[in-house]
Amino acid sequence: MRRPAALLTAAALVLMLAGCGASDPAPGADHAADQAEDAYAPVPEPGRTIEATPPAEAVDVSGWRIAVVVPDGDTATQTLLSAVGESADRNGAHVEEFGGDVDVAFADALDADADVVIGLGEGTSDVFAYEASQWLDREFLILGAQAAEPTDNVTAVIWEGATSRGSGAPADGDLDPEGVTAARAADAVAAGLESVAGGVTGIVLHLGR
Repeated sequence: MRRPAALLTAAALVLMLAGCGASDPAPGADHAADQAEDAYAPVPEPGRTIEATPPAEAVDVSGWRIAVVVPDGDTATQTLLSAVGESADRNGAHVEEFGGDVDVAFADALDADADVVIGLGEGTSDVFAYEASQWLDREFLILGAQAAEPTDNVTAVIWEGATSRGSGAPADGDLDPEGVTAARAADAVAAGLESVAGGVTGIVLHLGR
């Protein structure tokens, strides 16, 4: 992993000062070492759930190709799909939809060579959890559900009533498809795309009320 320039500079300073005298540490050496340690910005581990706030500004995905896996579904699925389309229109991205059987749709979405493949709801959890681990060079985003054992290329956005882990593990509480409102869907899309675009992937973003 490439280390930040600030860290290299601080570390070099520590080494230089340490050479001034083995028995007498140079003034400021401890402070430089502390700066070097602080230069690391902790990155959330895959599967870690963090509280998230939807971005107030546009998400930088202009020119992106977004492939959406749309399971045969209900109103909640269509609400999420509409939110993806609206977000893409606002932010200059292009959306391709792949519906029907999730396994087939997932394979077709991969062939589209998109910047991110999005799965809508709990119907996509199992396929994404298994297949995404075979494609570690691609980015995946699940909205309204999560993978039971996510890898660092599977990001998820959940909220109360939408915490399914597929068939591999129990959900975090009761599921409520009616809780997928247009506003909630828009927030989920914005938060998820912002995280993927920013390189903070493999985590579970939890949206509060």
